[in-house]
Amino acid sequence: MNKFYTLLFTLLIAATSSAQVLNETFDDNSGFVTSTPFFSDGAGDFFGLAVVEDFNGEPVPTQIKAYTGFTGGFLTGMDLDGEGASLPIFIEWNGLDIDGFTDLMFSGEFAEFFDAPGDIDDLDFLRIDYQIDGGGYQNLIWFEGADFTGGGGTANGNFREDTDFDGEGDGNVLTDAAQVFTKAITGTGAVLDLRLTVSVDSGDEDFAVDSFLITGTAPDTTPPVITCPAVIEQDNDAGICGAIVTFDPATATDDTDPNPVVVQTSGLASGSEFPVGVTTIEFTATDASGNSSTCTFTVTVIDAEIPEIVCPPTQTVMADSNDMYELPDYVGDGLVTITDNCATTFTTLQIPAAGTMVGVGTTNVIIEATDDAGNTAGCNFDVVVEPFLSVNDIALSQIVLYPNPAKSTVSVNATVESIIVYNVAGQKLMETSSNSFDVSELANGIYLVKITTAEGTAIKQLSVQ
Repeated sequence: MNKFYTLLFTLLIAATSSAQVLNETFDDNSGFVTSTPFFSDGAGDFFGLAVVEDFNGEPVPTQIKAYTGFTGGFLTGMDLDGEGASLPIFIEWNGLDIDGFTDLMFSGEFAEFFDAPGDIDDLDFLRIDYQIDGGGYQNLIWFEGADFTGGGGTANGNFREDTDFDGEGDGNVLTDAAQVFTKAITGTGAVLDLRLTVSVDSGDEDFAVDSFLITGTAPDTTPPVITCPAVIEQDNDAGICGAIVTFDPATATDDTDPNPVVVQTSGLASGSEFPVGVTTIEFTATDASGNSSTCTFTVTVIDAEIPEIVCPPTQTVMADSNDMYELPDYVGDGLVTITDNCATTFTTLQIPAAGTMVGVGTTNVIIEATDDAGNTAGCNFDVVVEPFLSVNDIALSQIVLYPNPAKSTVSVNATVESIIVYNVAGQKLMETSSNSFDVSELANGIYLVKITTAEGTAIKQLSVQ
């Protein structure tokens, strides 16, 4: 068969995910070993490669048969024992790697030039056998003598395929035109040995072979191609330090498996609540041969929610003897509350800062809080500083607080317009227009009570126990 068609056959095999184990074109002798070196007497006794003219340096024989259908070099021989060679001659390909291969097939081209009458005797043969992992040779394809016309029915015949390996040709006959024979190689293993055995021992008893090809389904060692979803960035859901995130699974393709299995092997599942920050998701694809590949992508949840900050109402305080008031740390003292969907600690700013001295009048205080993600919120309130009034500023001795010390209700023995209670820091704690008030919620200590009547104002000390 023309080697163009051999190449085409090879390409078709490749297209169906098969691979070559052997591709012997007989264009040189590098791929095999022989039991007898090539030889030629220059005429009708020869063994070697035609066309490329490799007869071990001996003369190119003049009686090479006019075979047809071969292209390039081919292995040929005639009267193989004519130069003292021992029969049969073995041509071997050893140690062919078939590890993981299945569905092994052999293909080869065979010919024997037909003379009238034929020249093949019953003891002439071409035989190909093989063994896997040294387990003993098995018959693959035989050609034996048949169609004898002389010599008592044992001479002057043709080569026919011996389909049942019984030593008698009963199949297709070989001619001078190359014919392709294809056979399945049964069994699997790691190493294959192929052997061609030839015995033709008289003039015009000849053979020619070419294009030995062994193919099989190669082991799949290529992992699937897996594609993960794109990177996801998403703001947090309101009120929580995270977000519900959904995504599609990864997809995969494979050169042999139409449906590789894709599973998520790391990270939170789609539809879970993902925390603020970066979470890595991994998918793995595995084909039917066990080859696998992975891909990853990230889910980033961004804390985009500002803190919630609550300032106190207007603070009315009393100035010191210098008519000044020192602003406290309103956050540290717990008068300002800050909450956040994520953070438990905050960077805070008070304007004016804690410790600032302010005078009598109204000062607006601004509080800002920033969470770990850099989100900032603020609030503000007024601080009203009233002038300092000492206990002796107004002597309304007839006004009395009772009981004093007190634990619960305190009364004033006069008609009042207002009563304001301050702590020693000057902060206003309560105010009433009644002449009695409840101090049971106040901590034990000394307080100043400003009592305003129609006659004037008095400052009294009150002890709460």
